[in-house]
Amino acid sequence: MNNKQIENRKIDNKNTLELQPFHLKDVKRLRDLVGAYYPEQSLSQWRKDARRKWDHGEKLYFLVKDGRDIGGVNLTAPFESETWRIARIRTLISLEEQEVKEILRQIVGDDEKLYRIDVVMTVLTEKSGLKGGRSIDDEWPSHQETYYSPQLSLQKVGFIPWAYGYLALVSTADCEKIESIQFLRKGLEGLSPLVKQAAFYRGLLSFDGVITGRDDPGKEEECPILKRARLELNKYLLGGYQPDIPFVFPEGTPFQMQVWKETLAIPYGAVKTYADIAGRIQPDKDKTGQMARAVGRALAANPLPILIPCHRVIGSNRALVGFGGGVDMKDHLLQLEMWYTVPPS
Repeated sequence: MNNKQIENRKIDNKNTLELQPFHLKDVKRLRDLVGAYYPEQSLSQWRKDARRKWDHGEKLYFLVKDGRDIGGVNLTAPFESETWRIARIRTLISLEEQEVKEILRQIVGDDEKLYRIDVVMTVLTEKSGLKGGRSIDDEWPSHQETYYSPQLSLQKVGFIPWAYGYLALVSTADCEKIESIQFLRKGLEGLSPLVKQAAFYRGLLSFDGVITGRDDPGKEEECPILKRARLELNKYLLGGYQPDIPFVFPEGTPFQMQVWKETLAIPYGAVKTYADIAGRIQPDKDKTGQMARAVGRALAANPLPILIPCHRVIGSNRALVGFGGGVDMKDHLLQLEMWYTVPPS
């Protein structure tokens, strides 16, 4: 699910929440919404306050529920941080936890680097507002919470410890299938921001690198598809077992998808060369040599290693080349399969 889809998703199949950017031309709309709670604030003062906040780097939004304005959000980046935000949510009605998370998902969806959000939530009431003659920057009775992007993501991540760090499993947003498998080891190249953030959040990654040998602290609460994938892959890593996991066949160029389909057909314990795959796609032998290199590039982009078994594709000279997890990992997986056979079903 992409960010635009997330923005318009239903909450509990009943209500919708949406953040709409605030512009200076919307000052009257803002005053109409909360002016009763700030009776001494003139229209020009509202405009001046908004411009001052912009000058200090704040982002301002209206909060709309079921097409009706119910409040606003001020978003700031402390110390100009790329990964940390403070969101001040002021509303006319109380919000449920799932609604707060939906607001934060829309904020996180705008920036993949964003990791932590401190939330200050305030419900404006006549009792606390009109008697004090408050200004827009006065402190109202409020409470604060901290959320991290892995807590907000609809896609869930699970980590399986093994000899080469961790297998990171990423589910679809509906938690029905596996969308990608990534290798978390010494180098972090090729990892999605979601996997990096989840690993950091769970204590499997630090500023010094991957912390190996730990169990996934989130596995007891993970969704059923991650539990199933964890069980299947652990059995696979013991040898003699072909994992059976529902997954989304990845989208790519027509050529990439052809390569992945051919690779998916390679049986457990067997190997094909890049030229073999190329020949299946382009029977013209004069073009197969050049296409073999393109097959290698397509397999390097495979988001589902092991399930789409690109480790079973080797060089024409039987050399182990071109595997995203590293040639040593490719050798390990092939040795695992060659020493164990899958019993007939």
